[in-house]
Amino acid sequence: MEAESFDEIVQNMKGFPEWLEVIDGLVATQSAVVGEKEVLKGIVETTADGPVIVIPRDRLTDKEAVGVLLYALDPAGLKPKEMSRLLSLSGFLSVGFASRISELKREGLAYKEADAYKLTVAGKKWIEDLVASGRYGGSKT
Repeated sequence: MEAESFDEIVQNMKGFPEWLEVIDGLVATQSAVVGEKEVLKGIVETTADGPVIVIPRDRLTDKEAVGVLLYALDPAGLKPKEMSRLLSLSGFLSVGFASRISELKREGLAYKEADAYKLTVAGKKWIEDLVASGRYGGSKT
């Protein structure tokens, strides 16, 4: 980025979040075509109540559980109330999940769009790498 002054740099940087969301949307569309939900096979099961984490509680941190649920519901994202409900159904204490979402946002792994939280492209890669590590018992891709 080039600019004539500091104020111009600041003004130009204000446009980055919108562009990042557009880029994330384009990449997410491409990823969906590949069938990315298979990545969570053996970790998340779809039930009538929504996606539920089925691996033992001690195999995922709270932050990872939030990330997995956001991944499972991509591209729609999750509203806070729904996140709390799905974490509880999965056996995770939902108290404090807002702090985990804040961590994910601070680390550039998640963002808020309207009233729902979604993973960024980096966030999706983070979950895919966690699952590929084999620590969770999911499918290895």
